[in-house]
Amino acid sequence: MMMEAPVLAMIREGVEVVAFVRKIVGSTEPKSAPAGTIRGDYAHMSYGYLDTNPDTNLYNLIHASADLDEAKLEIPHWFSPSEIMTHTPHSAKFMR
Repeated sequence: MMMEAPVLAMIREGVEVVAFVRKIVGSTEPKSAPAGTIRGDYAHMSYGYLDTNPDTNLYNLIHASADLDEAKLEIPHWFSPSEIMTHTPHSAKFMR
């Protein structure tokens, strides 16, 4: 699916950011993803449907790293060091 449309790739950073992003993305099975998540709002297929319709593909609408170790492997796949920018948000002075 990544070859069929534009792809937006980004690196997020912050406190417990992997868990936060995965919460926004929703469950891997679209049918199980809660409303208000990306998969819950924009995907609809279930694993059960795929089991009974083997010629059907479940395209992944969005990807998020499963954990920090996976993110560390994926970041260099998508970005060269010169493409990674850092910044300090204004709210940083209020955080520990």
